[in-house]
Amino acid sequence: MNPNQYAAFVQVPVFHKYNVLGLTTTQRTLIALSKAGVTEACVVSDENEVLQQQLAKRAIDMRLHFFKKNEAEAAHQKLVSLQPEKVYVIQEPLAVDISVLEDLKKSPSGNGNTGTMGGEIQLLQLADFQSTGKRAPIEPMIVGNRSCHPVRSEEELREVKARIIRNLTKPTDGWASRYLNRPISTRISRVMVYTSITPNQFTFITGLIAFIPVYFVLKGGYWNWLIGAAIYHLASVLDGVDGEIARMKMLHSKFGQWLDTIFDFASMVAVLIALVISVQNPEHNQPFYIQNAGWAALFAAVGAILSIVVYNIRYKREGTFYIPYAYLSSESHWAKALAKINNIGKRDFYIFLFLLLAVVGLFPFALVYVAVMAILVFLLSLQTHFTKPQ
Repeated sequence: MNPNQYAAFVQVPVFHKYNVLGLTTTQRTLIALSKAGVTEACVVSDENEVLQQQLAKRAIDMRLHFFKKNEAEAAHQKLVSLQPEKVYVIQEPLAVDISVLEDLKKSPSGNGNTGTMGGEIQLLQLADFQSTGKRAPIEPMIVGNRSCHPVRSEEELREVKARIIRNLTKPTDGWASRYLNRPISTRISRVMVYTSITPNQFTFITGLIAFIPVYFVLKGGYWNWLIGAAIYHLASVLDGVDGEIARMKMLHSKFGQWLDTIFDFASMVAVLIALVISVQNPEHNQPFYIQNAGWAALFAAVGAILSIVVYNIRYKREGTFYIPYAYLSSESHWAKALAKINNIGKRDFYIFLFLLLAVVGLFPFALVYVAVMAILVFLLSLQTHFTKPQ
């Protein structure tokens, strides 16, 4: 037996051509299995030629073996000969979240024989797979709000799409992202997912849009600041689309993560520098404290970014500039207070705040907010450098 090796036995009893947000259910099943650590899969279907043509449109990182329905026993023996530790048994293709397959590995009973409630998947020890998959009791696992469903009708297609789209909202989303940006970006994503555009291409387009406000912010004045803030907020909304496309199409790229993160931080610094320069212009008649707040905001923001970059390099954290601030693991009143105001320090919130201030003619006052938050982030990031990494 090969320890930690997983295989899959996938049956395709009836061939369906339903497209679930850019992928068929068969593609979704096999891609999810691959990302969950499956290295070999036997696919049993009488439509193998059509299936292979369909699957050729998307690279799947595991070996696939195709068998006719009357060769199911041969497929069974093929998997047994591979001697995997456990075998996923899937009765028909499903739109399934990768997390469901990962959770199946964590058998509550400890015997490795688990099955989902809401989708027809079982994860069996090899011995139980050899014995028709029924020898040991199956420990049920509740799927909950995640997707783990077949798609046999238009009604099921609508339900699965709705589940996948609902789950695009991330736990780390701030208020502006959750209640304002996501409802718009997901409507764009569900259209873009059927096109040939890739997440990285969309990241590049959005990143370029995020630099357009620099021109208007530098020119200054009510209308220029309002146009700049509006375009910057548009870029913030569009910023969610690349990740949503990637999750809907089950794509993942470290390069894509870094590209998105670098564009976010570079555009943020560029817009901030533009505003700092703009308020120094005598024609814009800004008070002295606003001008000083601009320099404080700029230096603190650059310091905070450098501190976060150094932390991620130290601990080899890839694809993100987020760090696990030390206060998050503290039970002090100060830490609880910081946790409650955490949302107003997120990028989506301050970009929305920029827009609100621009609408009421107070756009330069954003520098006061940025200065306070940047200094706080800088100090908290320094504290985190001297604590045990999470």
